[in-house]
Amino acid sequence: MRYIHGTADFRQEKPAVVTLGKFDGFHRGHQKLLRRAMELREGRELLVFTFATSPQSFLSGSTGDCLTTRQEKVRMAEALGADVLVEYPFTEQIRRMAPLDFLSRVLVERCRAAEIVVGPDCHFGYGGRGNVGLLMEMEAELGYHLTVVEKEMYRQEAVSSSRIKDCLRQGQIREANRMLGYAYGVNGPVIHGRQLGRTLGVPTINQRAPGEQLMPKSGVYAAKIYIVGGAYWGVANVGRKPTIDGERPVGVETYLFDFQQDVYGQEARVEFLEFLRPEQKFGSVGELKNQILADEQTARAFLTDYGMESAGKNEKGA
Repeated sequence: MRYIHGTADFRQEKPAVVTLGKFDGFHRGHQKLLRRAMELREGRELLVFTFATSPQSFLSGSTGDCLTTRQEKVRMAEALGADVLVEYPFTEQIRRMAPLDFLSRVLVERCRAAEIVVGPDCHFGYGGRGNVGLLMEMEAELGYHLTVVEKEMYRQEAVSSSRIKDCLRQGQIREANRMLGYAYGVNGPVIHGRQLGRTLGVPTINQRAPGEQLMPKSGVYAAKIYIVGGAYWGVANVGRKPTIDGERPVGVETYLFDFQQDVYGQEARVEFLEFLRPEQKFGSVGELKNQILADEQTARAFLTDYGMESAGKNEKGA
């Protein structure tokens, strides 16, 4: 897959099937859009168009609330069948571009859209005034074909990134995962902590929270961990470790069941499956150890009820 980013100066060589949107999280709604686009390829390339910075983030200056990091976004776009991923720079000039100019200059001329595939709430151009109506109006004149894909629904409401984020902030991880179509998680290297868990006999791995990614509600989760060529079960704490003295950034500390390997520096993915309890401060490290062991039992029971194969045991080779 070709990944075009950091420049507005490009031109797709051949006519393409173009789908555009935020694609934050590549949730089930996005997956539905890409499946339809794949069906319409007919030998053409599938081009996924998004902005490097969302218009909302550009205007508000907010960061740290994406569902995926940039690296994950690239990986998922390719896994879903994209031939080209364009992360177009969102600048003041682009913000002020008239919808028709954006359609003709960027989507048709630069991306060479022969087929445009969007959802019914697609908006583009200055003030978000470009919409499906304009796409339909200009279809014949600009020489592309338009396909509008209905929203993916969950519990009688449309699946959306904002709805998923609300669930994550509230610790409703099962609901978020159902709308995503996969388990929400964190990717990153294992870093050195204070090795308190090892001292207590419950060794853990530590990861920094990616600065651009939204962390779920602080607390303890039943988790699945992919590391060193295997998949394991465990409990993950998202938060600032209030039992340990000192101000700490948000991180993820995970206790893997029956796991003793030294994995510092190794890449790991920790997926959150069930919210077990809020993060709390304990009166002693002994109390903390007892709670970790209690969390393990709760998590094992959940994993069994969850119906996962090898629940409560390691699942190597994933």
